[in-house]
Amino acid sequence: MRKRIKTMKTVIAALMLCSTAMTPALAQNCTSSTRCAELGYTMSKEDCDGIKSLVCPFDSSKYFCVEAGYSAADAQPGMILYSDGTVSDSVIPSKTPVGIVAYVAGSTRFAVALTETTAEWGGYGSNVSCLTDYGSTSSAQTDFNGATNTQCLINDSQSHPAAEYCNNYKPVSSGTGSSGWYLPAAGELYVTSFSYGAINLGLQKLSKTQLSSNYYWSSSENYTYNYGAWVVNSFDGDMPSGSNTPTKNRSYRVRCVLAF
Repeated sequence: MRKRIKTMKTVIAALMLCSTAMTPALAQNCTSSTRCAELGYTMSKEDCDGIKSLVCPFDSSKYFCVEAGYSAADAQPGMILYSDGTVSDSVIPSKTPVGIVAYVAGSTRFAVALTETTAEWGGYGSNVSCLTDYGSTSSAQTDFNGATNTQCLINDSQSHPAAEYCNNYKPVSSGTGSSGWYLPAAGELYVTSFSYGAINLGLQKLSKTQLSSNYYWSSSENYTYNYGAWVVNSFDGDMPSGSNTPTKNRSYRVRCVLAF
């Protein structure tokens, strides 16, 4: 984001300098010394299709896409994640959205899918040996291993529909979002609830199904009641426990996530 602001300042400064050139000699010198690429005009008209843009004053075939999107390092909850790996607060018609940024903490970032389903967790009444069994809400909230959990469930001898849905989720055929989706762990769903409003605003911009103020399956197991599994309310982070722990044969909402 800072780089984009710096580039825009450079563009403006150069244009002001050229506009104040009073003699043909000065104007010619200005034109020859301020090449389009140096000012950030590196795109074509097609590249900026549907996006606010500026045309290089020295070469009308060179464009600067004002809303081309920011890098993943600039991601904030509620931003739209595109298949080219960029993020933006705005809908960019020329790009393909794949998710909405849900959580950012340093280099740890993940986005929620634009669609969801309902499914059972699977494996009613049995324990999945490759999963850590979390017996309390506070311990389950520390589980951020959704990707590992999902692969564990996929490799289990029993069927786990919620995890299978996310493992097979593929909204685009190439680029960011074409692979790597998983059923979020309880901790990942819990922190997603912190940005409930921002996420739904992003989904609303794309006219996609918003997060329900209801419970979603996590990939975290709960051994305290009939080998159940943890669900998390996407609105307030509530996580039923004890005798209220959902059994694995119940259907809840499933919203996959993607680390990027």
